[in-house]
Amino acid sequence: MNLQGLDLERIKEHVLGLGKIDYAWWRIGLLSVLILVGGVLAWVSLRDVPEATGAIIVVLLYALAMTIAGFNIYALLSRRDEQRMRLELLLESLAREVERLSSIYDPITRVYNRQFLEEMLAKEITRYERFRKSVYLMVIDLNEFKGINDHLGHLMGDFVLAEMGQILRACVRGCDYVFRYGGDEFLVVLAETDLVGAEVVVRRLHQRIEHWNESNKVANLNLTVSLGISVYSEGRKVTDMINEADQAMYTNKRARRAAAAESQVVH
Repeated sequence: MNLQGLDLERIKEHVLGLGKIDYAWWRIGLLSVLILVGGVLAWVSLRDVPEATGAIIVVLLYALAMTIAGFNIYALLSRRDEQRMRLELLLESLAREVERLSSIYDPITRVYNRQFLEEMLAKEITRYERFRKSVYLMVIDLNEFKGINDHLGHLMGDFVLAEMGQILRACVRGCDYVFRYGGDEFLVVLAETDLVGAEVVVRRLHQRIEHWNESNKVANLNLTVSLGISVYSEGRKVTDMINEADQAMYTNKRARRAAAAESQVVH
């Protein structure tokens, strides 16, 4: 979700504009015309009635018409005030929601930040304990990211992180969660899946990174990642689950480096 694209003032103007689409004053105008027409018709029909009696009837009709008109005006204005109060409450709720989202999303990668991880994992663990649906956790680290920052600058580094966030969001389902865990490290929570489902996400991730490398025209970058996976079991601490995936990721990273070094020796 792109929080930076949310223009609260523009949304506010649009919501307030809804209150202007109100036909209350048209209704008042129509009612006034009907009263005027009714008065004319009453005057025409009472021309043959004795003057004193006719005057009394006209006064009564006029008083009744004014009472009805006044009641309608009061009701319409009250309704307008009620609508404005509802709009103000809606805007307050919208502002609070934007503030809440701003506190749990990373502005660069547009994925959840680390602060939201504990809250989300608590919900998924509760779901596991209730429905026995497995929860897998994946730690993903961008290889050689420090070199991108050092040689191409931090703006390029931010661009790569943003692209990685977009790739990860495209690899998971709507019920999964993607976090920027820190620096160039991401964490993915796969809800209600199994090891096969987790491996599908891993393959999809490598395929999308490979496609990005082939289509990328920026600085001849060639992205690779190292990752580790763990699964939640009953009674297990969340920190242990994260540490296991983190250690698996570093094992994968060391294996990749060893393979790359061996390949250079062979050539």
